[in-house]
Amino acid sequence: MPFNSSAIRAIIFDYGNTLIAFGPEQIAACDQALADELGRLFGPPDMARVTAVRDIDRVRPYSGDPPEYRENDLPRITAGLVRSVYGVEPSQDQVDALLRVRFEAFVGAIEVSGGMRTLVARLGQRYRLGLLSNYPDGDAIRASLRRTGLDALLDVVVVSADVGYVKPHPLPFERVTKEMDISPEEGLFVGDNWLADIQGAKRAGMRAAYTTEFIPYGREHFEPGAGDHEPDLRLDALAELEARLTGRAVEGACD
Repeated sequence: MPFNSSAIRAIIFDYGNTLIAFGPEQIAACDQALADELGRLFGPPDMARVTAVRDIDRVRPYSGDPPEYRENDLPRITAGLVRSVYGVEPSQDQVDALLRVRFEAFVGAIEVSGGMRTLVARLGQRYRLGLLSNYPDGDAIRASLRRTGLDALLDVVVVSADVGYVKPHPLPFERVTKEMDISPEEGLFVGDNWLADIQGAKRAGMRAAYTTEFIPYGREHFEPGAGDHEPDLRLDALAELEARLTGRAVEGACD
């Protein structure tokens, strides 16, 4: 569909590598915290094995032919990690301890610049704002939004854990547009993941902006394929979005 900014009533953001950096550095920190707790509970882990299992879990929702895009069950994959690394069945208390560490590590790894908050706040003066994120723990996403102050700027937050499916499955997009009380054509989805964000949004009938500001984790990067939808906008940085929508240049918006 032709890009017409006047038709847009709402902007829905992806989270990791769109509003915040969540790439190799942050994932390494989260995995190390999880490995430290594994070591406390079960003895020193084989880090290569931990990384391999974590990488399999990260892309599991996209596996299959065709993929079902079902979100991971966090307690189940946490117990599976222990079985894969140590060959033992963890107790519920041990799984709960690992889940607490994972939660705390994720929330602690999230940082947002003051410029990004300012940009989002300014966009919120013109549009309804939402967030739609793939992550198997909605509570962790919301806790990080509260810690960074982004929660106060967003009208709606939907996480794949809430829906049971990850983007690009249509259900997350249907959920967020319904909660925002907009038609798909009235929404602009902004994200960094070619498959989950851009293809998912376009298939759902939304406009899509593709941002490449942050470095993604390699296993979660998807290359364009034959017949893919093209984004309506391409952004080197999210700071460009306001100017592309309003024609007003913004300098240093996300510093």
